[in-house]
Amino acid sequence: MSARTGRPLLSLALLVALGAAFAWQLGRAERPLPRPTEHRLDEAAEERNHELREQWVEAMHRAAPGTDWRALERANGEARELAAAGRERVGAWTEIGSHNQAGRIHCAAVSVAGDSLYAGADLGGLWKADLAGNGWRPLSDNLYGGVRNGVCAAGVSPEVVTVLSTSTVIRYSEDQGATWLLPAGLPASPQNGLRIQRDPANADRVYLLLASAGLGTELYRSDDAGRSYQLVNHTNNSVADFWVDRVAGHDLYLMISRTLYFSGDLGATWTPLGQMPSTPSKVILAGCEAGAPTFYVAARIAGVWELWRSTDSGASWAFRYGIDDFWETMNCSTTNPNLVAFSGVEVWRSVDGGGSFAKVNGWGEYYGDPLNKLHADNPGLEVLSIPGVGERWFPCTDGGIYISADGLASVTNLSLAGLGVGQYYDVLTSALSPTRIAVGAQDQGYQRADGFRGQAADFQQLISGDYGHLTSGDGTHTIVFSVYPGFTLVHYHEIGPTLHYLDFPAGSNHLWLPPIVADPEDLQAFYFCGQYLYRGRWTGADNVTYTNNPQNFTTAGGSYLSAFAISPVDLDRRLASTDSGELWYSADRGATWTHSPDQGPSSHYFYGNALVCSPLDAQRAWLGGSGYSGPAVYRTDDGGVSWTPLGDGLPPTLVYMLATQGPDSETLYAATESGPYRLEAGSSTWQYIGDGVPLTLFWSVEAVPAMGVMRFGTYGRGIWDFDASAVTAAPATPTAPLALASFPNPFNPQTTLRFALDAPGRATLSIYDVRGRAVRQLLAAALPAGEMTVTWDGRDEAGHALPSGVYFARLTAAGQVDSERLTLLR
Repeated sequence: MSARTGRPLLSLALLVALGAAFAWQLGRAERPLPRPTEHRLDEAAEERNHELREQWVEAMHRAAPGTDWRALERANGEARELAAAGRERVGAWTEIGSHNQAGRIHCAAVSVAGDSLYAGADLGGLWKADLAGNGWRPLSDNLYGGVRNGVCAAGVSPEVVTVLSTSTVIRYSEDQGATWLLPAGLPASPQNGLRIQRDPANADRVYLLLASAGLGTELYRSDDAGRSYQLVNHTNNSVADFWVDRVAGHDLYLMISRTLYFSGDLGATWTPLGQMPSTPSKVILAGCEAGAPTFYVAARIAGVWELWRSTDSGASWAFRYGIDDFWETMNCSTTNPNLVAFSGVEVWRSVDGGGSFAKVNGWGEYYGDPLNKLHADNPGLEVLSIPGVGERWFPCTDGGIYISADGLASVTNLSLAGLGVGQYYDVLTSALSPTRIAVGAQDQGYQRADGFRGQAADFQQLISGDYGHLTSGDGTHTIVFSVYPGFTLVHYHEIGPTLHYLDFPAGSNHLWLPPIVADPEDLQAFYFCGQYLYRGRWTGADNVTYTNNPQNFTTAGGSYLSAFAISPVDLDRRLASTDSGELWYSADRGATWTHSPDQGPSSHYFYGNALVCSPLDAQRAWLGGSGYSGPAVYRTDDGGVSWTPLGDGLPPTLVYMLATQGPDSETLYAATESGPYRLEAGSSTWQYIGDGVPLTLFWSVEAVPAMGVMRFGTYGRGIWDFDASAVTAAPATPTAPLALASFPNPFNPQTTLRFALDAPGRATLSIYDVRGRAVRQLLAAALPAGEMTVTWDGRDEAGHALPSGVYFARLTAAGQVDSERLTLLR
């Protein structure tokens, strides 16, 4: 992410004059807003960007071979869960919004009573409302990993809610999300939950399908609403899916490769029913209770998705349709065996048993009627039979969740108020008003809000798509540049903005969302990061002229620039980083560039992602990026010639953006995959400031001096303000209340844990694995005041040597909790 640079703000009178002159120069042709991005590019842009986005995110998480960054982040998140257990959201954080622009929903379920709806969001967690979408509220802000592959409500008094999280961890809650627990009876190693479903015949019966790494698939049954499970089927074949009668329940079907099996005794025994003629590499199973029943299978055969149907309970199968635009989501009616639908960028519906399909609506239609038209990108499609209500379809989209009572003939958006799961890449607040915000979102486009007061704001979506790197030469919204994968967007005017579209530099090689930085000396100009550094100048309408610096930044390694910054103290000084961590500096406004001789970052698989220059010292700057195989932040005090690590206090994580607290402060803030962090000016150790805010990915941060806050954009839980005055000073060496520490760490074969008690009292010290399970209790006793040491030999309660990995020591004493991350290396 690029740093924002700018000069002192222009006077309001001068801005007005500039605006009038610039309006005359450009001839402000009004355009109908909003408009979908595909109108600018092509019909396939949405599907293409879905794939390229995933590649871009993966590339940013650069790490040494054999390093699993997802496992590291899972451990980071679960450590935060332990530390935050039982805490309520208080103090320094305020939710800003969006109140009306929801992001990606993956899955849905209805309460056992049939009066409430649960929705699972990608890194936005679990939400609950009534069936009409009223009263949305978050239930899992204290749970890491979002809710991706499924949600299930079972049991009564209390209702037990189970979620399949993005982090491959299955959790359940008996208290509507206040606490989350691990069910018993499941494999010890992390599993990928493929599907979860309650049996309508018994409120306490739940089925869960897991994919085991290298072990195929396993089907489990719970008879206590999801608190514990027992294995009912194991197959070494990874191609499997199951289905339970959604109306009467009890009947259980399991598709393994091309064979459908039936169990009438809760999975105790299985009977093969029939086979498809070809062997698929993946299957998605759906069934209609009407008929024998009627089954549909989406099967990937020879690299192509095909739809097959059986009208005789799986005894025989017939090919029906060649599926395209498919995100492995398919479902069918509970009452009409000919009504089946699948989804990808759009939802496709058939009323003739899969013989032909038509779009429910083109995704561009959403922008003219968001209440009654589906948003683009549909990762989930639930069909539920609700007692006393009937069949309801719940399409889950990148713009929230919908409901249909007529089999998708019509849909109603349930996400237009209160579902705060926006996925934001960047936030830019106008220097003229702290409540005038422009944001770039994933799939929910370029948005703005103006004048919100005391509550989460409503945002207007000006154009669809993915937008990032919002930048302005003077900090206002007179001209804001941002990028979409394919063009630079120009937002012109503080009030009633018009939009303009600028082509990328011809022949440039660049990131999927290439960084750009506004020129602080020319509001119409910006710098574009490719293999060269291009300066673009907007000349009106959709016109731009580019000049490029002759320096090829890939000569020292990397494919293109991934960060660029200009010192606000001395505009002659500029810094740049490539995607492989190669560092460059210039002292003559970019006329010439020098490759930094300091190769520390690149040797540690560093991806330069965020550059910010000091507002006080022209020689000082900070660079953030991937910290999975080395420090996540570096600092220079000599204009970029040399760089020193500045990662103490940060877990192994990815820094997406850095920002200073304001124009007169070197206190630094980081938005990271593991949450928000703060580095007090003069300190060398980062401080976690995420207590009281949802556990999710923080992508952007900016200072809003007029309100005394740091404004963070998250990828899944909207926009949040942190009151910077709430932190008076971070200690030079932060200490937790109990000061739990360890040495050595990493360790083999043992480590010593140290802590201190201010007063005599009972203390417990236990070791947990990355899934949150206690593996060893080291201490449970009344202790005197003072310093204590306890040794752990890397063994579990039974004395068995534990494998290499990340573990957590958790100390509880005097009503306080402290934790320490431990790395065991065998």
